[in-house]
Amino acid sequence: MQPNKDSIYFLQADVSRGQGSDYSAFSVIDGTSAPYKVVATYRNNAISPFNFPNTIKKVGEKYNNAYVLVETNDIGGQVSSILYNDLEYENLLMTRIMGRKGQILSQGFASGKSEMGLRTTAQTKKLGCAILKRLVEEDKILLNDERLISELTTFVSKSNTYKAEEGHNDDLVMTLVFFAWLSRQEYYSDLIESAKFNYEEAQKPEDDNILLNFKDTNDDEGGEFVQGGAVWYPA
Repeated sequence: MQPNKDSIYFLQADVSRGQGSDYSAFSVIDGTSAPYKVVATYRNNAISPFNFPNTIKKVGEKYNNAYVLVETNDIGGQVSSILYNDLEYENLLMTRIMGRKGQILSQGFASGKSEMGLRTTAQTKKLGCAILKRLVEEDKILLNDERLISELTTFVSKSNTYKAEEGHNDDLVMTLVFFAWLSRQEYYSDLIESAKFNYEEAQKPEDDNILLNFKDTNDDEGGEFVQGGAVWYPA
């Protein structure tokens, strides 16, 4: 699905080692308002973690410089580091650990330990799965992707958590779990409002003072006009 210039997009990435088993995957979601819409997905079990950031950056830029949230477990931290430090992708989302509150979405400037991405814990996964279940059941997210829907049909409850059935994958589903967690963060609403404000400001016409108080006298001297509060005479 092609990007809409008015929409605010979020890209969530799940990182694997690119050794043919699990997939490195991401989904792009139009998060402007509910129902949220999955507009693009990517899944590759052979891509190197060192090449994956380039793909994320390319797609993120296409979708209005989407906000990117990378899972940092295992080697995911390297992917987010390459994105931010080497590729200089600015819209990389950060989290901060808040003691008993766990992780929260953060601007990254406040006190406390911050991380470039989301570390999946039992708490974040449980919360994300619960929110995703509600979004799907209430038709507040439009999936629009056969592979994603297929993964959801084999994403089951096991030992007080959710995971893919034996012989199946859940990498794309996990990107939705990340978005579900993200969508209930206080800072998420701030991002949406800020992006809308910046877009509206960009649509305003440039300073048109040069068009104000224009007057052409058409006199014998060749005319004069007023611009910016000063009287100008043609050469």
